[in-house]
Amino acid sequence: MKRLAVLVMGLALLGAPSPSRAEIGTADVAPAATLLLPYFEVDLGNPNGVNTLFTVNNASASAAVANVVVWTDWGVPSLGFQVYLTGYDVQSIDLRRIFAGELPVTADAGADPSNTVSPKGALSQDINFPGSVGPCGASSTLYDKPDTSAPIKFQNLNRVHVGLSSPIDGRCWGAPLGDSIARGYVTVDTVTTCSLLRPSDVGYFSGIADSRNILWGDYAIVDSQQNSAIGETLVHVESCVPGNGYSGYVGDGAGHCPFVPGDYTFYGRYVGFTGIDQREPLATTFAARYQGATKSDLLVWRDTKLAPTGNNGTRSCGQSPGWFPLAHGDVVAFDNTENPSDACALATNSSPAAAPTCFPLATQRVNVKDGNALAARIKPPYTAGWLYLNLNHAISADPVPGVAQAWVTGVRNVTGRYASGSSALQLDNALATSPGGVQLIP
Repeated sequence: MKRLAVLVMGLALLGAPSPSRAEIGTADVAPAATLLLPYFEVDLGNPNGVNTLFTVNNASASAAVANVVVWTDWGVPSLGFQVYLTGYDVQSIDLRRIFAGELPVTADAGADPSNTVSPKGALSQDINFPGSVGPCGASSTLYDKPDTSAPIKFQNLNRVHVGLSSPIDGRCWGAPLGDSIARGYVTVDTVTTCSLLRPSDVGYFSGIADSRNILWGDYAIVDSQQNSAIGETLVHVESCVPGNGYSGYVGDGAGHCPFVPGDYTFYGRYVGFTGIDQREPLATTFAARYQGATKSDLLVWRDTKLAPTGNNGTRSCGQSPGWFPLAHGDVVAFDNTENPSDACALATNSSPAAAPTCFPLATQRVNVKDGNALAARIKPPYTAGWLYLNLNHAISADPVPGVAQAWVTGVRNVTGRYASGSSALQLDNALATSPGGVQLIP
């Protein structure tokens, strides 16, 4: 049976039974073909420690399959699994259980004729999904108990997300921050058939990925020991392939679709920036509030702009990917009376940066005052204000010179009292950003 866990957060529920029209090139909260959980934490050393939960929801009456991929903070894929969704379905995913080897059990109509595994409502479609005699069926790689058929897969998952060597290849897949907290991010795509391919695999966008904008979701990072929890919507990344069930796009979206070779797209780093993924990119520059620097964190997801292969993927332990540390364009701290102060200053925005940076990884939590074990301090000279975050960076032989998408969530936490989390204000989009972005203090 599915577990419809109630997350500790306020949910922004969709009121309409069919997908809304959306603006491509703006990260609006509308049903999407891809969802991004930009950062997660799971304390593997303490069952009562921090944990992350999220939901995957189907906004349409049609059945669908969602391909869930877990990535390390180096942007290396570590685990993939599918979730079958009947029409208007919801699947809750507890990442602590995933790291324990307990994957969601779902099944299509052929594998579950009595509707006991994946119940179907009166308005919901339930079908024999293509390819379901495999990863999406009842006798698949998805289990409601520890997966004893492939224990090394979950041993690997637990080790590489805390920066330890992989039992599969003896290499490191993520950053060592010196604690027991697994960190990374998650992507969720609609797919047309049940397959274990990932977005970074050849052929994924030419035969596996779906273009329907039907997914929505939310997440929570819960720390019961600190008496705190934050909740936010997942990042909704829309596809702009014509014929995906929309009657059209509003605003600038009409001018961007379809994407063509050379355009910046969300998964562009895996497809040579050919535009074949047809997913809109995110913003590059943000405004984020802070109130008491020691009590304010930033959750920052960044695009390395490079596929996780060779020197840019797994490495011998003690080494880092070729892009590390990621550079940025400009970081300026303002107080509440508009006084600016340069922060995290770098000589250039070229990655890898020559000096420590404030947001060096593909995803991270950074304290506004103290940074983290790998991140330099932002350390604004004010007690409260806001941060201007230009996260554009350039790489060697850059296919989209000096432009790089990112996502920022601000967290303010008073231990034992409350916590709040909210997406930072997006000041642009990668589709309309000049190389390097805007520098307030060159």
